[in-house]
Amino acid sequence: MSGQRRWLKLWSRTVGMPVGLNDKDKPEFLPIPQDDVFKALFFRTFWIVLHILTCGFIIVGNGRVLGFW
Repeated sequence: MSGQRRWLKLWSRTVGMPVGLNDKDKPEFLPIPQDDVFKALFFRTFWIVLHILTCGFIIVGNGRVLGFW
């Protein structure tokens, strides 16, 4: 298994979207095909990055208002 594939599997399981090698390798509890899992993984990743960026901007904005920087 390549390093990129291993990272994808680790990240997908971290955000709750287990990825298998094919449709037959998918976990039992996941009722959607692997193609849809990859789409859902993309959207969850986007959502997490959006939250991190938003929190960063809030922290920076409040730091400027409070005179920390």
